[in-house]
Amino acid sequence: MMKSIIPVILLRGTAFERGQQHGSHLRSLIVGDYDRLRRSADASSWNCACVKAAASLQEVSALDPDLYSELEGMAGETGISVIDVYLLSCFEYFSERRTGCTSAAVSTPSGALVAQNWDGPEDAERHLAVLVHEAQDKRMVTIATAGTLGWVGLNDSGFAFVNNDLMLDEKQDSLPSLVIRRLMLARPNVEAALDVLMSQHHISGRSFILGDAAGRLQLAEVGPSIGLSRRIVDSVVHTNHPLFPDASIWENVEAEARHYPSSRERLRAARQYALTNAQSLAALLRDRTGAPDAICKSISQREPTATAFSVIFDCGQREATIWPGQPDGSSPQRVGLLA
Repeated sequence: MMKSIIPVILLRGTAFERGQQHGSHLRSLIVGDYDRLRRSADASSWNCACVKAAASLQEVSALDPDLYSELEGMAGETGISVIDVYLLSCFEYFSERRTGCTSAAVSTPSGALVAQNWDGPEDAERHLAVLVHEAQDKRMVTIATAGTLGWVGLNDSGFAFVNNDLMLDEKQDSLPSLVIRRLMLARPNVEAALDVLMSQHHISGRSFILGDAAGRLQLAEVGPSIGLSRRIVDSVVHTNHPLFPDASIWENVEAEARHYPSSRERLRAARQYALTNAQSLAALLRDRTGAPDAICKSISQREPTATAFSVIFDCGQREATIWPGQPDGSSPQRVGLLA
């Protein structure tokens, strides 16, 4: 059955106005997701999350006033407080959300190509939107769950990132990952985005693939104890376990095996591809080796997630090619940032 498209929503104007438009277009989804999140936590856990959110929201306001204004606009439009809207982007404060992913990238003479299969719980794609932000001096596209700051993104300077969850140690007094991603997306290239990763402490383990229009590619793994490890690459594949030795020391192997039992199998399948262009990346994203727990993933008993969207960011062309759901059963949507 052909998957429906992910809605593409153009957000224009000031940060506050873009937040209002986000809230207006997706109000019912945002309110519903907030209600589900609130019900998922007991009173003690919720109060603890609110205290953390209030502290980090103050830091957001100081670091990036526009990002804070965007959250204010969304809050005003949905009738949810700023802290409560912000909590939708603070998944690390709650234990319920674990999403596996397979990422890949290749450097080409015309710019980096950065790709990902983003796996989430059943029906996760129904809560997604492609948000095109258009301000006076910048344009960017993010793929986001309604009400959040965005999972992956590309800007009109040609910088893009994707990321994977890693099961490392955790530390709760840092900025949520989605905030750090948006701070990176405001930067023009890989080196400037790495400055963001190096300047921040990290709540939990993550890997990032960073690419830009000059063809630069960096693989980065971050965590509370390792800080930032990075490597320049010509091509790369990554799943949900660390590849760098200093990160591997901190891996919670038992938790990784519970949450992402297919991680190493997906990595082996991904390494079979010689990555040279967008076509080879698309073929990798459609790979069903080991199905249902494959790169192109379906729900299974041992790993109850499925690919909710696939994306290839063409940094040189400033274009995102997006497949809703599993990429072997849907048609691509293309979103460009060049006028």
